[in-house]
Amino acid sequence: MAPMTPATQVSAKHARVELLSRQKTAVPGADMMLGVRFMLEKGWHIYWANPGDSGQPPVFKWQMPEGFSAGEIQWPLPERMQSSPMLADYGYHDDVLLLVPVKVSRGAATGETAQINLDAKWLICREVCLPDRAQFELALPVSREAQMNSANVELFSRTQKLLPRTLPKGWKATVLSHKNEFVLTIHAGKRLGKAEFFPLDAAQIDNAAAQKLEPLAKGARIVLKKSDLLTKPVSKLRGVLAISRDRAYAVEAPVTSAGAVQ
Repeated sequence: MAPMTPATQVSAKHARVELLSRQKTAVPGADMMLGVRFMLEKGWHIYWANPGDSGQPPVFKWQMPEGFSAGEIQWPLPERMQSSPMLADYGYHDDVLLLVPVKVSRGAATGETAQINLDAKWLICREVCLPDRAQFELALPVSREAQMNSANVELFSRTQKLLPRTLPKGWKATVLSHKNEFVLTIHAGKRLGKAEFFPLDAAQIDNAAAQKLEPLAKGARIVLKKSDLLTKPVSKLRGVLAISRDRAYAVEAPVTSAGAVQ
């Protein structure tokens, strides 16, 4: 098998995939943002950080100049994909950009070129799942002057609006653990008529079970059926609370046993 030749964009199985940068230059000591864009054929999907009942999320392995460091993938709000009454997954169709923040070395020398290489692996599925892999490279000049890549700025800005935000000031999330369900309560200071929870940790909630939402005068309550695979108590429930397709919040709620509440 011939070795893969790195590129900024590749034609993959049922997708085009490319490595993008929000910036045209790498500024010593500054933060920059890269993104891996998946443009998927109709009907095909890739997976979120927690894929749900099947699949696996993309994995990125970076090679960067000395002193550069890549952060964790920043995941936009996923879709809930119900494949049967018993199974549900979390992922993306159509077009998605997975963001990765990068810290540029303070010692990067201006006038040089920062060579960034990525080995990406992912699983793409429709009726069947196909593993795929590609290598990418990106060369950015090191400069004291920050320059945005005008061709990519709008795409990055649009994606950042889909990232989960921190809970607004005054909001709070708590969880009561019952025998067969978690009851997640969002204290928001106002009525929430719509909300859906996406769990970040596997095997805690039943992904396929319907979530029962009860709007409250100052928030909402969501009943989540426990996973049959959950074998021990959990101390916190981590995930994303979606209020709408473009408004979601990161949640890390402490779990209290219902029996402990007097």
